[in-house]
Amino acid sequence: FKLEVDQEKAQALGVSLSDINQTISTALGGTYVNDFIDRGRVKKVYVQADAKFRMLPEDVDKLYVRSANGEMVPFSAFTTAHWVYGSPRLERYNGLPSMEIQGEAAPGTSSGDAMALMENLASQLPAGIGYD
Repeated sequence: FKLEVDQEKAQALGVSLSDINQTISTALGGTYVNDFIDRGRVKKVYVQADAKFRMLPEDVDKLYVRSANGEMVPFSAFTTAHWVYGSPRLERYNGLPSMEIQGEAAPGTSSGDAMALMENLASQLPAGIGYD
């Protein structure tokens, strides 16, 4: 799922990126807002969109965010949402996206030669991709 925010449109409508992020975070992930006492016990209050209103990309269009002048602006005015293909599992290493490549040396090749070949291949990867 990918949500694309047209920052120029949002800015023209008086909507800040932090308000957009907070609204998405609250609607999809939930936000703690307060406590209340129920029969002598403190209960936490969280706000989140009901599950049936956060299942499809077009559900984002039903959200509104308050602009700088107090008007409620629909997300559909500055966002587009759609499904995209992606990894079914996200791998991380030191907080960065990562992938694991496993292999073994070809018969008759030493592990040192195989490692040297892998390091050579890794050095040819695009900028921003490294190895440990």
